[in-house]
Amino acid sequence: MRKKYIFRFAYLLLSASVILSLFINLRINEISKELSVINTEIVELERSKANLNIEYIKKYSFENIENLSKLKSYVRLRVSNLNLDLETPYKANTEDVQDTIVMGFGR
Repeated sequence: MRKKYIFRFAYLLLSASVILSLFINLRINEISKELSVINTEIVELERSKANLNIEYIKKYSFENIENLSKLKSYVRLRVSNLNLDLETPYKANTEDVQDTIVMGFGR
């Protein structure tokens, strides 16, 4: 009688482990399918990002801006950047201020 219960218990444990492993494998397959869908979406989004970046570069390149300015008959202006409020370096500020005399001429 004891052998009968032991064999039934072993059979139940074996069948439970097989059913559990099948269930886990099914769940793993579902998750891997979801991951593959997400990976394909990521690849598509990266491609669209690259295409948008290329379009942006083409649209706002220097050559295209110059062509647009020629088309609208804009004129390029000379730009000169003058800083009249420059200060002397900090070492020159700490020294005693003396007039510089070069070859007999001074300020």
